Amino acid sequence: MGARADPFRCDGEVRTLNYGGRVTATGVGAPTVTRQIRQELERQVQSLERENPKQTAAAMESELARRVPVAYGSFKEETPILRSRLRAIQRWRAGAKGRGAGSGLRHLFPYLWPVGERQRREVEPTFVSSPVVASGSWRIFLYNCSPEVVRDVRIRLDGVELDYTPSIGVSRFTEIHWQKLDSIKALSFSGSGSSDTRHQLEVHFVIAKGTREARIQGDLLLDSMQGWTFFDSRDGRRRELE
Repeated sequence: MGARADPFRCDGEVRTLNYGGRVTATGVGAPTVTRQIRQELERQVQSLERENPKQTAAAMESELARRVPVAYGSFKEETPILRSRLRAIQRWRAGAKGRGAGSGLRHLFPYLWPVGERQRREVEPTFVSSPVVASGSWRIFLYNCSPEVVRDVRIRLDGVELDYTPSIGVSRFTEIHWQKLDSIKALSFSGSGSSDTRHQLEVHFVIAKGTREARIQGDLLLDSMQGWTFFDSRDGRRRELE
């Protein structure tokens, strides 16, 4: 049996989770900028924003051409007007899309990501995981997969504020104490074998030395027999919990 793939990867200067998505080839006649390319450009812009929030959109465009020339070339070909490219960069740096872009300073970016016990152990070998055998995980942790300390972390589940953590260091974890919610705890003890139930996770935190707010939002899936099995992020990312 081959070695298990590392669930985390270092992509550029930002350590991100490997979400297991497939990259498909772009056929003749297909849009120049695929979803994957657009997500890569947005990720790079947000990385540049963290490094130097004061730089102009024009400076960011020049840096994109240097860092990701292929993706930038596709973007430039599809958006030949400079003003339109700069407007797109301004939207990406704010983590916003569509008409609401620029209305706030909140980012949708995987600074933090929920993981299970076995996933935590792969990053932190000294962590002692539960002996209970399950395809999911009965404990959930937020993993700081960013290159900076995140602060003022507030965790809400199904609209209820569960936990507060002053800070989470780089490559460190904090636990989501879902057991505080009696309604969810009752489901986990039912063992009914029914279909998954979805529970809304919302985490707000502060980045860039306290100058910007960020968040992650999505649904955690609970199987009453196997524990927490998936996290579906609002921005389309989906990842197993184990």
